[in-house]
Amino acid sequence: MKKTIILLTVIVGFTANAQSWNLTGNAGTNPGTNFLGTSDNQSIVFKTNNVEKLKITPNGRFVFFNVTGAGQLFDKNLFFGGGVESSSAILNTVFGMGAFTQNTIGAGNTSIGANVMSLATSGDANTAIGSGAMRNTQTAKLSVAVGSNALENLISGEGNVGVGVAAMGSETLIGNNNVSVGNSAARYLKNGNENVIVGGNAFRALRTGSNNINLGASNANLILSGNNNIFIGSNIVPYSSTPDNELNIGNWIVGNNGTIGIGQFTNQLPGDGIAADGQKYKLFVKDGIRTEKVKVDIASSNGWADYVFEKDYKLMSLNELDQFISKNGHLPEVPTTKEAIENGIELKAMNILLLKKVEELTLHAIEQQKRIEVLESKFK
Repeated sequence: MKKTIILLTVIVGFTANAQSWNLTGNAGTNPGTNFLGTSDNQSIVFKTNNVEKLKITPNGRFVFFNVTGAGQLFDKNLFFGGGVESSSAILNTVFGMGAFTQNTIGAGNTSIGANVMSLATSGDANTAIGSGAMRNTQTAKLSVAVGSNALENLISGEGNVGVGVAAMGSETLIGNNNVSVGNSAARYLKNGNENVIVGGNAFRALRTGSNNINLGASNANLILSGNNNIFIGSNIVPYSSTPDNELNIGNWIVGNNGTIGIGQFTNQLPGDGIAADGQKYKLFVKDGIRTEKVKVDIASSNGWADYVFEKDYKLMSLNELDQFISKNGHLPEVPTTKEAIENGIELKAMNILLLKKVEELTLHAIEQQKRIEVLESKFK
C-alpha cells in the first residue's frame, strides 16, 4: 500500500510538471502546442512584487504599469534590450541592445537601435534612431538623429538634427541648432552653430563653421572651415578654400560679401565691390541684360544737366568746339573709344552727359536762329 501511494505521488507530480512551466525550465516542449498565455478571451498579466507591470490584452495591446484609462499618464521608462534602472530618469523609451545604458538622470529621450545613445550620461528630449546614432553623446538636448551613426559623436549642444548615415557623425561635435540631412552630410563637423546642410556629402570635410546654408549633393565637400555662406546646387566648388560670406547658386549666381554676380566668373568678385576702374558696384552681370524698363534714380538736383540753361553758364563757342574736335577726335568730356573699351561707361553719367551736349547744341541752334532772323530782316 505504501509503495502504491508513493508511485501515485510520482505520477501526479510528473503529470503536474508536464502541464506547467517550471521555475528551472521545461524540456520536451513543442512550439506548435506549448505556449505561455491564456486559452480564453482574457489578458495575460505579468507582475513584480505582486504589482502589475505588463499586460497583454486579447486584442494584442501591450499595456505597461496598468495605464489603461483615458487621459492617464505614463511617467515611467520603457526599456527593450537596453536602458539603465534609475529613479531619476523618466519618460525614456529604449528599443535596442546596448542602447541608453548610462543615462541615469535624463528625461523624454527616445532611443531605437543597437548601441544608440549608449554612452550618454545625461540629456533630455533627444530622439535617436539607427544603429550607433548619438552613441557617444554626453549632455546633448533637444536633438534628433536618424540613421546609422548619425550625430554619433555629438558631445554637447541643443537643437541639432542629423538625418542620414553618419550625418554630423564622425567628429566630437559641440554645437547648437545645426541641421544636416544626407549621408555623410557635414560628417566631420567639430564646432559650429546654425548651419543648414542638405545633400549627401555636402560640407563633408567641414570642421568649423557657422551660419552656413548648403543645399545640394557634394557641395563644398572639401573645405575645412567657412562661415555665412550660401551654396545651392550640386558639386559647387567655392572660390576660396576657407570661404566666408560667399554665395553660389548653380554656378550662375555668385556673390562675395554682398557683391552679386550673374554669370560664370573665373575669378572671385571683389568683396568690397571695387572693380578694376576703381568704382564700387554691387552687381556684376556677364553677357548683357535685356529688359523692358530701367529706372535710374538721380541723387540730387545738381546731378541733372539743366544747369546748362542758367545765365552764368559758359558755353563753348562753335569755333572752340571745332578746334577741340579737330585736335582730339571726340566731343569735350566724352570718353574716347579706347577709354570706353577699357573702362566701360556708366549709364547714368553718360545719359546726363549726352543731355548736356543736346542742351548745349540747343543753345547753339537758338543763337544761330537769332542770327538768321537778324540777317533776314536786313534784306527785307
